[in-house]
Amino acid sequence: MLPSLENPVEQVLAAVEQLPPAAQQALVTGILGQFGPDRPRPSPKAQERLDRIVAHLLPPMPIDKRVYFARAFGALDLDLPRTFAVIDKDAELVAEISLGHATPDAAVITNLGKQRRFIDTRIMAEREDLTPEAADALADAGDARTVRTLASNRYVTLSRKAFSRLVTRASHDLPLQIQLCNRPELEAEDARRLALVVPDHLKATLYERLDHEAVKEAQRIASEAIPDKIRRMRLHQDCKDSANDLRRDVKTGARSLAEAMTVFAATDQVIPAVELLGETLGIDRALLIAALARGKIEPFEAMSKAVALDENIFVSLVSSFCRRWRRTPPDPRALLRRYRTLTDKQIDIELAALRQAPKSSSFVRPVAAMPMPLPPTVAVSVD
Repeated sequence: MLPSLENPVEQVLAAVEQLPPAAQQALVTGILGQFGPDRPRPSPKAQERLDRIVAHLLPPMPIDKRVYFARAFGALDLDLPRTFAVIDKDAELVAEISLGHATPDAAVITNLGKQRRFIDTRIMAEREDLTPEAADALADAGDARTVRTLASNRYVTLSRKAFSRLVTRASHDLPLQIQLCNRPELEAEDARRLALVVPDHLKATLYERLDHEAVKEAQRIASEAIPDKIRRMRLHQDCKDSANDLRRDVKTGARSLAEAMTVFAATDQVIPAVELLGETLGIDRALLIAALARGKIEPFEAMSKAVALDENIFVSLVSSFCRRWRRTPPDPRALLRRYRTLTDKQIDIELAALRQAPKSSSFVRPVAAMPMPLPPTVAVSVD
């Protein structure tokens, strides 16, 4: 009977170690039969346990079995970092697979992709003698690990077709985005497309490669894509980061202030957004909450402009404020006009007024963090 993947993995590995080699191979075959492209995707917990078991079982096997199982598990669309690390470090295994592909032929690569022989395509993507045609085929037929390997191969020159295909595939692949931003073949059109998907800390690297006009165009396109990005986030509700996570990421540099504010705007986290702006500018939280209760946009307009927040993030943030205030948001076009023409003098006046401490009173007890104020027009019924 096969140990269940739902058992603690240490128990499974301990049981595996007691089996003879033939039984261990049968176990891996049994595990392999539980997963596949046509089977339901296992949970992250099951994938992690599967990864540890297979990585433990592969090294002692004969070379023919290692090749078979490496290809079989490489064909699965699963996250198996330990298994792939074991495969990559197995020089005998890599050499055995490479012997079957004396020359990197585009037709062979296409056929390997159809057969889901992604271990083969990844190994081929490392070769120094790749032709442009072979690189084109790998960009089309390879899996995510293959295209990352291809993008990191400095010996190959990527054609316009291959580079464009890699940019398309990089939309949700940060390691691939990093590699593409540093490729010598990067052109202005590629940069404009990458600017829509890369995080802010990569945009600086991206813009270093472009002239002033190309940078302005890429920045404009990235800014105009923000409302659609926020709409998608609101529609799919796929943002799981807490306010504390975002605040920590901003402090450590893992995210930019703009990225955190985009998430706050998409998830209507008004108080955390105001707090983060206040922390950046050194403004007391109580003063910000009081300003928010007054229902005026101008103080937050000045704060956003002072930290150089993108205009489309600001407009989305105002919409979040208005949803909390239970009122119709202003016309975005009018907001954009005001935001673009706001002067440093106007910003300084608003921030100075915001920083003025309220008059203290000996009869008023200081209160802790205030909750989100209700708008004055909301009536509260008592049963």
